[in-house]
Amino acid sequence: MIAFRGLLTFLFLYLLLPFTPAPAVAQVSWPAGQVLPSFATPAPTQDLILLRKDAVDQEDELYLFSSLKGIVNRTQPRIFAYDGNDNAEGRYTWLNSLGLDYVEYDDPWELITKYREEVAGIIVYDSLQLHTVNLATTIAGDRRALIASPRLVDRLTSAPYNFAVLEDLRGQFSDKLAVYRSIYDNHWTETDRRILMGISPRIIKAGVREYAVALGLPTIWLDPEVAEESELLDKFLSSMPTDGHYMGWWPDEAAGITRASRFGIPTIPSDFSTNLTVHGGFDREIRIKPPPPTPELENKIYVAFILSDGDNLQFVEHALRKIWSDPERGSVPLGWTMSPAMKDAMPGALNYYYDSATDNDNIISGPSGLGYIYPNFYPDDDRLAQYVQRMEAYNNATGIRVTTIWNTITGGIDQNVGEVYARYAPSLLGLTAQNTGGPLSVYRDSLPGKPLTCNYCWNEENISGHIARASEDWGGDEPLFLLIQSQPWKGARPAVFRRVVESLGPEYRVVRPDHLFQLLREHHGLPVPEG
Repeated sequence: MIAFRGLLTFLFLYLLLPFTPAPAVAQVSWPAGQVLPSFATPAPTQDLILLRKDAVDQEDELYLFSSLKGIVNRTQPRIFAYDGNDNAEGRYTWLNSLGLDYVEYDDPWELITKYREEVAGIIVYDSLQLHTVNLATTIAGDRRALIASPRLVDRLTSAPYNFAVLEDLRGQFSDKLAVYRSIYDNHWTETDRRILMGISPRIIKAGVREYAVALGLPTIWLDPEVAEESELLDKFLSSMPTDGHYMGWWPDEAAGITRASRFGIPTIPSDFSTNLTVHGGFDREIRIKPPPPTPELENKIYVAFILSDGDNLQFVEHALRKIWSDPERGSVPLGWTMSPAMKDAMPGALNYYYDSATDNDNIISGPSGLGYIYPNFYPDDDRLAQYVQRMEAYNNATGIRVTTIWNTITGGIDQNVGEVYARYAPSLLGLTAQNTGGPLSVYRDSLPGKPLTCNYCWNEENISGHIARASEDWGGDEPLFLLIQSQPWKGARPAVFRRVVESLGPEYRVVRPDHLFQLLREHHGLPVPEG
């Protein structure tokens, strides 16, 4: 074990208290109207472990320590895990950003000893029917049980652990559907069904699994494009409340988001999120950074850049956190997509982003507001109105005034959909749309919907090319407005946008997305909502 900050305090307590007593009452809070639960305030000193294949003896140990983390953190977050490599955000980055001390463990098995008294036993999954891992995830939290592979049974039931086998799932299920029918029949109706978790048992051995264990979330992996799985999936989705959300991810993005949207269920992408139990324990009051003054409207070509994919909690936790550390951030105006659900899931992280933002950093929402939906596919306007009303409340609490709307990766916004957003989200300055190069729409004479000039650019060449082509017919007698959405997975970084800006002529003005929509409103005589 390697100790860092807080070493003397840790050693003193460790020697006096070799076992941590089981807290009597879980500290998770989930009041009505709150999208995601809040956890207790994290312990000021976290137990830090690595949860990745090169840090444990076998991959199946990732299930084990992820479940330990969920059990322990449901009462008070005390275990922080890092599963990235040297190319990710860094193992100490969030701990330092959130003001948490830590003690680092080389051997995560030491934590099983430390928290032995908080664990009631083990649930053994069937390695021949791996979907039983998701059944074990579903029941592990309430049973205070570790998820154990058959390989680990002897070790866990022997000294010094001596855990009881609370449930052995080996040989009980003939196929995948039998596992998930069991969850639906025996566990689904016992929950309030506000969250349905989707996790691949093969791909996600840790990640958001700790969150599912901590909250006792029904956990499935059903493909809407497979007939029998589709039928069972529909039973889950159709029985969720109107404020329900699907978390994790889907076997296929378009098929999953389409299916959930048809039932009025937003998706909160999060399968590789690592520490939501810790992130969810911070104060939900967001320190919104006031925007700088809007530039004066001129007959110029206004360009705003947007970095996509911030609806994904794992992205804002990992990849975006690294991009945010780029020393060139702030050199040009840039819209950073994030999720309004961070108010619940990661409020400390959202406050970090605001506290460290420059005047050129504009936080806007990812698709399509409070959770990823295709709003054109919603079952009816009433259900969409409920979604938009919740989004508006979270937008106001998080300072978000521009929303990126996706209806697949190329679709525009149906007229009735835009009108619902205009009616129930009056604080919005504007919507982006995926029908690249399409015409401006104005909904209810108040809300502009502006199609993107490029919906997934990534490098200097294609960003500059889209700007040039969109500007070819500009006559200089009125302003022109261009929105460039770039995706981060192929190298779109602040330096790329800076080089594009430096290549533009004097007829261009690069502005924040919120400023672009304010200027667009001024040009078209639309009212600017207060915010």
